[in-house]
Amino acid sequence: MQWLITDEFRQDLKKLVALLTNSLDLQWINDVIDHYEWDEDEDEEFETDYLVSEDELITFRQVEILGDILQPEFMLQIDWNESVDELKLGIADLLLNNFGVNHVSFPNMRHYDNRTTVSNDGVLADFNRELKKQGFNLANVISGDDNLWIIVYPTTAHNEVEYLINQLGSELE
Repeated sequence: MQWLITDEFRQDLKKLVALLTNSLDLQWINDVIDHYEWDEDEDEEFETDYLVSEDELITFRQVEILGDILQPEFMLQIDWNESVDELKLGIADLLLNNFGVNHVSFPNMRHYDNRTTVSNDGVLADFNRELKKQGFNLANVISGDDNLWIIVYPTTAHNEVEYLINQLGSELE
């Protein structure tokens, strides 16, 4: 089945990127989005591993494209089993690289032991609560795999980010 990335999908992705950074120089990523081509070999692999409908296949493609384009500059991909320290470092990098924030407060790391992972109950909520105090939201883009796809964006953009993520075939957690 031939599937083309629509202009609307590309425009929504550009709008999302603009909310994940305060950089005004986005021409390079807009060029990436404009020239992105889907590798149909990934479809064949997905179709043989899972029995899926055409709609499920399109959603799979959309989510994979979202991850391909946003990572690593605008999204942190982290295994659900990674330590809380790795989450902290990744969020700090996103904030520094995309918003120029070089100092951010995180939850008290002493509340977590060395066995605490990013998937433990309350970890993402703790980090989100601290970031909200500083004008940012943290969210996991549901990818359907064992990784968390973490994005950070201004709190004021939450409704628009959530809407665009839905338009692009995924959901926020």
